[in-house]
Amino acid sequence: MTGVPDEALRVIAAAIDDHRTLTPPDQSTPAGLAEAIAGYLISSGWTITRATPTTPTGS
Repeated sequence: MTGVPDEALRVIAAAIDDHRTLTPPDQSTPAGLAEAIAGYLISSGWTITRATPTTPTGS
């Protein structure tokens, strides 16, 4: 896939499952789900940072 560690994917899956279970469908938004995922990752010890480009841009 994208090189995301399996452990992080499990945390993300748990966040999605809990968000779907705990948030009424009419109150669920993509932004709310993203916030839930970020919160789960951070509380599980993961750091969220912008990716560094692997290819040069320009000359």
